[in-house]
Amino acid sequence: MAGNGGRFSWIAELEEDYIVPTISLIEGADREEVIRRLGGDPAVTRSLTALEAVELDVDDSEFVGVGRTGNITYTMESIGYVAAVPGVVRDLSRGGRCFSVRFDVNGADSVHYAVDGDLVVYEEHDGVVNSLRSDDPRWDTSWCDGLLDAEGRWGSNILALAERVMGVSVQRSWFKESLMTAELPSASRYAGTSHWDIP
Repeated sequence: MAGNGGRFSWIAELEEDYIVPTISLIEGADREEVIRRLGGDPAVTRSLTALEAVELDVDDSEFVGVGRTGNITYTMESIGYVAAVPGVVRDLSRGGRCFSVRFDVNGADSVHYAVDGDLVVYEEHDGVVNSLRSDDPRWDTSWCDGLLDAEGRWGSNILALAERVMGVSVQRSWFKESLMTAELPSASRYAGTSHWDIP
């Protein structure tokens, strides 16, 4: 997980609490619908902070916190990467859009963007992020302007890209607030399935 100072320097600090997050921003689905699309039951959730989710440390499970700001629903995974699986990003975007960011303890952070069930972007974040299909009108490379460091890396500025694309501000407070949290099977359940298909 990389940090490059600026407004999101706090992302690197999360690693001290063993939080290496995946964050998604979803337009077009409320919290309950997002939990259903993730394979959970909105009636069977608990209220947890990101740190409390880490401390539970249940084998073969991942805890996904779900919140709401304006017209955007967001998900927070302290360690897991359910919302970075291509098929999940597609599902979350049905009837709207989904942008997710996965931070990786080894620095292999990645960004993912889907529109109405169709994957538009899926790549690691060094250099300008391009769409999977050339000249896709749903992706504007100018969204990346001014966000790279001198070595052409993103660091925590991939969150600034998410903000530009989705029109919402990512807040440090999300990691401290108790969120409606669903316990889901590990993202590894998608291994070898069509959920990992990338066009």
